[in-house]
Amino acid sequence: MDIIHKEIERLQNQYKGVFGESLSDETALIYVSLLHFCFSSNLRSIVDLKECITDGPNDGGVDFVYYDEDQYKVILGQVKHTSNLDNNSIIEELNKMNNTVKSFQSGNTGTYNTKIKRELQNALDRLPDSESGNVEYAIFTTAVLNNQSLFDKIENGEYSYSKDMVTVYDFDDISEKIQRSWENLDTVSEASVIIDEPNNYLEYNSESTKGIMVNVAASSVRSLYNKYVDKGLLNLNIRRFVPNKRVDKGIKETLDGDRNNFWFYNNGITIACREFDVDGNKVRLYDFSIVNGGQTTTLIGKYNGFDTQEFYIPCKIISTNKKNDIAYFNKIAEATNSQKPILARDLKSNTPEMRNLQGLLDRYDIYLEIKRGEKKQRKTYKYEIKNDELGQLILSLVYQQPGTARAGKKSIFENDSIYNKIYRVNYAKDKSKTDFLASLVELNDRYKQIETKIKLEEEPLDITEQDILKNGKQVIFAIMGILYRLANNDLDKGNMITNIDLIKNSEFSYGTIIGNYKEDDLDILLRKMIVYIVSVLSDGYRSSQNSGESTSVSNYFKTDNKYIDSVLNSFAKIYHRQSIGEDLRKVSRIFLR
Repeated sequence: MDIIHKEIERLQNQYKGVFGESLSDETALIYVSLLHFCFSSNLRSIVDLKECITDGPNDGGVDFVYYDEDQYKVILGQVKHTSNLDNNSIIEELNKMNNTVKSFQSGNTGTYNTKIKRELQNALDRLPDSESGNVEYAIFTTAVLNNQSLFDKIENGEYSYSKDMVTVYDFDDISEKIQRSWENLDTVSEASVIIDEPNNYLEYNSESTKGIMVNVAASSVRSLYNKYVDKGLLNLNIRRFVPNKRVDKGIKETLDGDRNNFWFYNNGITIACREFDVDGNKVRLYDFSIVNGGQTTTLIGKYNGFDTQEFYIPCKIISTNKKNDIAYFNKIAEATNSQKPILARDLKSNTPEMRNLQGLLDRYDIYLEIKRGEKKQRKTYKYEIKNDELGQLILSLVYQQPGTARAGKKSIFENDSIYNKIYRVNYAKDKSKTDFLASLVELNDRYKQIETKIKLEEEPLDITEQDILKNGKQVIFAIMGILYRLANNDLDKGNMITNIDLIKNSEFSYGTIIGNYKEDDLDILLRKMIVYIVSVLSDGYRSSQNSGESTSVSNYFKTDNKYIDSVLNSFAKIYHRQSIGEDLRKVSRIFLR
């Protein structure tokens, strides 16, 4: 059995265990594709996958809808479980998906099923105005394809989408992706590489740093990959190898038939080390890692074609005696990486504040992921969270900016004022702040578990409330931030009604959020709180929708201004005047400091 069908079988078993129903191989392949190419490590449960599935009658040719928060992109997937798929059939599927998007953009959605209406409208409305129309059409198939002929057909044809909007993953791509998900990294202590000629290097030194430029043999790069890919070869890289079909394709074509020009086409690799020593045509490296060029290294290491001709690659080797060498190497990685877009989060992965925050939370048995693919210090933690997710929670609950938190992950790391107030805070100096962080992570973990249970209940929320729960997490946490202030008398409910700006401008009083509540009904009360908040937000959304102000839940939650002016204003009135406000006051005792 090939690896794809092993994964299909695994997900079928998992699905049946959760929902008590069977999945066909065709539908299970949709889950496999969505899991490995979209969710990756972000998946909490198979429930998350199911929410994105739109496959069925009148689905507009779309099997799933996924919103990529990192790239501000809507991904529409069409999955074909077949060994034969020709270009005309793929073009037909792409045309269907493209026509569906056009229909939604023009408001002509009457013929589509309820699921595609909800998922696609919410995803399109979630795109920032600057990224409007950023849609990717993805085809997944167990057939083996010739992608180049397909892209040539698209480029030469008259279609309203370009080849850059299309990605196609065939049997080999899906198999490799599943396999790669099992990889781990560690450290490298010592190895050597061969250069083209003895002592052929360009040297440059400063007071604290020295470096050389050499031409390293491809066979040496391949040897490093084979021996050390799981032992730290890419450990200082600001991100692990992330496939990019266009970049990968160009490198592979050069490996296959144009090796003499590889040196001219490729940006090369950069190696950071504690020390290096040049001895003739050999360079010995100590405590080293590749900080840039992971793409090139991986593709050379994995190359299995017929061309075995030796060739050379530009290589910069740097060692420094700077005390903060990790941060220095991170700057090198940021400055030299141009082959593939880097996430804003990646550029901050080795900064002192991130390392300090990771170490601080480690004392609370919390693992803070600050770099994609980073190896954990130990196998198990009580809680785990990514630094961007933690930033979203702080921005929502503390600073009352759920719109920015929800739609602008990238801005958390790119906007200095936002980044500084979230991460460049001396949390370790103030125990109330460290207790707050640990409690916030615990609250987030409990929220996720309760959210999953609510979605699996026999009598679930109504359709609008389900949309609120799925698309409104940051807003829900912002409202929790209001309830926390109210419970501790940091905010007067009367003032909240008359002057909403008080909330936006008030200083936050740090302290444990749920850590002081010692009764055994914490999850029961938290669940009630979540359901009450969802109910209140649903009422506000329905009113906004009926007045023509909002086209979807995503549109209702889109900006911070809309949250303050519409969402929070509606919440304040309901909290003050209706019985559900009394219910919220009762359950808010879990937030007492």
